[in-house]
Amino acid sequence: MSVTSSGVPPKDRAQEGILWYIKSEGLRGGDRLMSERELAEMIGVSRTALRAAITQLISTHVLESRQGSGTYVLPSKPINIFQETYNYSDAVRRAGREPGSRLEYARLIEADEELAGRTCLAVGAPLFEMRRIRFADDEPVSIETAYVNYAICAGIESHDFATESLYDVLAAEYGVHVGHGRERISIARATAEEALLLQVEEGSPVYFERALECQSDGLPVEYLKAVILPSRYRFASNGCENGSRPKGVKSTWLTW
Repeated sequence: MSVTSSGVPPKDRAQEGILWYIKSEGLRGGDRLMSERELAEMIGVSRTALRAAITQLISTHVLESRQGSGTYVLPSKPINIFQETYNYSDAVRRAGREPGSRLEYARLIEADEELAGRTCLAVGAPLFEMRRIRFADDEPVSIETAYVNYAICAGIESHDFATESLYDVLAAEYGVHVGHGRERISIARATAEEALLLQVEEGSPVYFERALECQSDGLPVEYLKAVILPSRYRFASNGCENGSRPKGVKSTWLTW
């Protein structure tokens, strides 16, 4: 592997140059990059290094190559920062995109042994179960199944969560606010049903997330299961304690 005099490998310098070009020119999802020759000359790298950088950025879903047309910028992916209170719609808007959701079902159930263990509630405890498909600019991003502690929000099933926000309803109608939570992320493969809902091929890699959200006093509020497309969503840590943000750093600190 060749290295420049500054100690930065040409491929890495090319990648940094492409990201700088996208940001400085204000390119957005769907915009086309200049030709490889022009871009290599502007950044000051060989076309070989540039192509390697483009390949890497395609693999991380920053760019896409269209046969016979060129290389294009993909829309920014929403990001979930672990330490901050999760709000899907806010994450999508911060990425400059429009959030949306489709309600698959909403119903009252009783906790079986598994759900009782996951929610830290008793077997038979009432739960409000809701499944939604989450979108960004009409593109499916995730399948979320929420189990809400019904004891703290009786009557919540009367709300229309095809249009309303769960956390907004909990706060406004019941005075319930999430104070902290625990999340676990693993890698899985999309089942036939999940692939159909997410509009991808069966067996496509997905994130599988489990999260338990609680009030500041530790009372369970929501247990969440989510199947998420890594090509359309990101996770990160800001290095702070749960529920806090680094001072002086905006939510856009991770752009790609």
